[in-house]
Formats: sequence, structure tokens, C-alpha cells
Amino acid sequence: MILNPYYMDVIEWSDKLALFPEVGNGTTQKLEDPEKWQDWATNLIGDPDDIGWDTPNPYDFDDWREWAAAFFLTQELM
Repeated sequence: MILNPYYMDVIEWSDKLALFPEVGNGTTQKLEDPEKWQDWATNLIGDPDDIGWDTPNPYDFDDWREWAAAFFLTQELM
């Protein structure tokens, strides 16, 4: 289960998400700079074109919450 992003800031959400071993590619670093959330998210999921499911590409979103909500929904449906 992925955490709903609407009640947290990006640092809090990314810190909590890192606690779930089933999320990410195993090499995700702590997000230090909120402005670099797209880089962090890409590291989290790997290449969206290579992972084989409908994970949204972070670079298609300007707002981290919109991306996180779309990510949340794809994980909820799995």
C-alpha cells in the first residue's frame, strides 16, 4: 500500500514511503531537496518505460502531489 500524499509535504511523504520495502527499486536515497522530487521519484520507480506497469512518469507532472496521487492509485490497483 502506498501512502496518500494529500496530508503531508513531499519530504514527509518520501520519508514514510521509504519505510515500505516493497516500494521502489531498493536504491532510493532520502529526498533532501523538495525541488528535486522528480529526480528522487525517478530513482524510486526506475525507468517508467521499463517497469511494465502503469506507473506515471514524474517528469510528466509539475506538482509532486499530482504525481504521487497517480502513483498511489496505480499501486492501490495492483
